Amino acid sequence: MGAMILIIIQVLLLISPFITKAAEHSGVNTLLGCPKSCGDVIIPYPFGIGSQCAKPGFELNCSTTNAGTYTPYLGNITILNISLSLGQARVNLPVSYQCYDNSNTTTTSFSYTVDWSGTPFQLNSEKNIIRAIGCNVLASLGLGDSQNSYLGAAACAPVCESLENLTNGNCAGIGCCQATIPETSNIFLYSFTDMEAYVNSSISYNFTRCGYAMLMENTEFYLKTSYITTNELIGQNTSAVIDWSIGNTTCNIAQSNDSSYACRSDNSICLNSSTGHGYLCNCSDGYQGNPYLEGGCQDIDECANQSPCSMPAKCHNFRGGYRCSCPFGRSLKHGNNNECELNLALVLGPCAGVIALSFLGLGIYAVHEKRKVSKVEEKYFQEHGGRILLEKIQSDQGFGFALFTKQQIEQATNNFDNANIIGYGGQGTVYKGSLRDQIVAIKKCKITDERKKKEFGKEMLILSQINHKNIVKILGCCLEVEVPMLVYEFIPNGTLFHYIHGKKYESHISLSTCLKIAHESAEALAYLHFSASPPIFHGDVKSLNILLDQNYSAKVSDFGASILS
Repeated sequence: MGAMILIIIQVLLLISPFITKAAEHSGVNTLLGCPKSCGDVIIPYPFGIGSQCAKPGFELNCSTTNAGTYTPYLGNITILNISLSLGQARVNLPVSYQCYDNSNTTTTSFSYTVDWSGTPFQLNSEKNIIRAIGCNVLASLGLGDSQNSYLGAAACAPVCESLENLTNGNCAGIGCCQATIPETSNIFLYSFTDMEAYVNSSISYNFTRCGYAMLMENTEFYLKTSYITTNELIGQNTSAVIDWSIGNTTCNIAQSNDSSYACRSDNSICLNSSTGHGYLCNCSDGYQGNPYLEGGCQDIDECANQSPCSMPAKCHNFRGGYRCSCPFGRSLKHGNNNECELNLALVLGPCAGVIALSFLGLGIYAVHEKRKVSKVEEKYFQEHGGRILLEKIQSDQGFGFALFTKQQIEQATNNFDNANIIGYGGQGTVYKGSLRDQIVAIKKCKITDERKKKEFGKEMLILSQINHKNIVKILGCCLEVEVPMLVYEFIPNGTLFHYIHGKKYESHISLSTCLKIAHESAEALAYLHFSASPPIFHGDVKSLNILLDQNYSAKVSDFGASILS
């Protein structure tokens, strides 16, 4: 009963929308003693919080919002994230608007202007777009350079004759229009101007209250008719992309002045900015980090995680790169330095006389080893009660349980490749595999109690009879190994633990679904404890052992843990 209450409490944790997630920051990214982040936004140098932590022109403020969270600001513009390699930042910009009454008289309006002249920042003309929302209004974007010279404008005017013409969907001219920004390389000043109702004075206040203009990223946009018929966009923001660069000179000129040259790290390179103003710093190939700080670019160990060298090639890391080497008799493929191929010239020449003797010796050895392995596998099979299970399978054609060979399990898991690992537990490691055209979960158990080896077959007979919609089905086992391996049905949607604590599961589950999971988990435990014959006590009740299928139905697993522990 206590275990079932524990499960219900864990499930109800899903209801809380206030589960916080700590941001992870690593590596040298800021000046010594300076904040590494503001809220959830990482602040890499040359940006910094305050003048002591930033390169001139890149000073940010870290302030609290009305919600009590910390947010970085560039002046009065909210910073969403910063990219060192691209020389870009995503920011929040307010929506410009103009509202009017039923006589087309303007009641309230707001036009947003930004002047970046004399700063490292510019508007990105490729990744942004202007959109206008409303009926029979004109929205325009005026552009200027650092000398306030007029460079052009972008404008569009959405139209709609009646409320019936408006539909939710794409921004395609009716109620919403969009226009690209002129491809100028020195946009330092922009403003929204001339938002006005220019035709059709019969438009009523109840039909279209306000017109809006917004500068935003050129991404997918979904128009809601309520944007037009209400004032819900007033006070809202849209995300846009701005470019930044160092200084106003090219790399060649900047590199000639070592005191002001911004690329301070070894193994860094200078790139002329694509905006035509200044330059950017990047880490050299094979390095990563912050090129604007001394020692900021660190070697990437390509061999540490997933090796780029295909088996049987061996990976060797060195500063700034890696190389692959092949075992004797193989060489790197022509045009592909990551894969090995057989090199007959290396093998047949010096080894011709040895090969014949080797084949003879290997043949004898293989036969001997095969017999030896077979004896060991048969020994394990008998020790684990395999004879009992085999007799049951042969005598009962409807017995839904299978005995798998060690070779079948190894093939199903690609020889227990780490890439197929889907879970760890106190009782062993779980792999995803394919057996008989069916995706399954294969549990490779840890060392079992020697006293329980002989009872294993009998216990499998009991567990194989369990048939409950909220309990993971045991499909079979492999007994040809020192510690038996169990084969379960595969449940694709992860564990309850991951929905409570995992970072990748962003969406919340409804209250009804949470209660359903708790109820189904309790039903499964009650079935094991009271309906199974003999009763089965789970032995390891926790959220990691409750799986969720595609419909968020609970599936209790590892109910045989007490048998194998």
